[in-house]
Amino acid sequence: MLDLENIQIPPLSTVTVKVMQFDPLGENASSYALEQIVAPDEAVCADLLRIANSAYYGRSGRVKTLKDAITLLGLKTVKNVVILLASKSMNGALKGKVFLKYLNEFTVASALVAEELCDSLGFKKHKEEAFLGALLHKIGMTIIALNERKMYSELIEETEKSFGDLVEEERRRFGTDHVQVGTQVFEHWKLPQQLQEVIALHNFAPDDMEDMSDLVRLTALASLTTREMMGLLLSMNDLERRAKITAHYNADDLINKYNEK
Repeated sequence: MLDLENIQIPPLSTVTVKVMQFDPLGENASSYALEQIVAPDEAVCADLLRIANSAYYGRSGRVKTLKDAITLLGLKTVKNVVILLASKSMNGALKGKVFLKYLNEFTVASALVAEELCDSLGFKKHKEEAFLGALLHKIGMTIIALNERKMYSELIEETEKSFGDLVEEERRRFGTDHVQVGTQVFEHWKLPQQLQEVIALHNFAPDDMEDMSDLVRLTALASLTTREMMGLLLSMNDLERRAKITAHYNADDLINKYNEK
C-alpha cells in the first residue's frame, strides 16, 4: 500500500517553479524577464539554444544567445519547453518499454494534440494550459512508478493484457490511484487551480460533460484521442465521454484525422 501522506514527490528545480509561475500574458512579461529566470540553469539554456538552432526554425548555428533564443521561440513556447524538459528529466529514471510508452510518448503526444485542438476549435487562449495539462495529467503515474517501480510496471502490463481498469487495479494494489496522487502532486507544487482541476476532473462521468470547463474537456479529448491513436485501451466509459465532448464541439471530422501516422 502507498501512504499518500508519506509518498515521495520529487522537488521541482527553482527555475522550473519560477517558469511555471511566469505568466507570458502578464503585464510585466518580457523576453528579458524570462531570460533572468532561465539563465541560472545552464542545461535548460543549452536545450533552448539547441531548439532555436534546429532545422525547424531554419536558424542553424545563427542563434548565439539565450535572449535571441527566447525572442525566436516566444514566451509561451519557452515556458512549455522548460516544463517539458523537467518532465522528461523526472521520467528519465524510469526505464523500460511500459514507462516509455505511458509516461513519455503518450504524455508528449497528448500535449501536442491538446495544443492542436485548441488551435483548430477556436480556443487559442487555452493552448498553453491545455499543453501543460495534457503533458502533466499522468504525473500521478510517474510518482507511483518512482515509489514502486517494479510492481507498478508489472501492474500496467497485467492491466493492458487483461483489458482491465488501471485506476481500479491501482486502488486494489496500492490503496490509491494515479488521479489522487496526481492531485496531491499539483497541490504540493502549488500549480494553478485550473491545472489542478485538469487532473482531479480528468475522468469525469460522461453525463457531467456540460458541467466541465473547456480546459478540462479539451485536455480529456486530447488524452482520449491520443490513447486511440497509440492503440491503447479505451473503456466504454472513455468512448462515451469522448463522443460527448466531440459532439459538443462538433469535432467529428477533426478527431477522425488523427491516426497512427
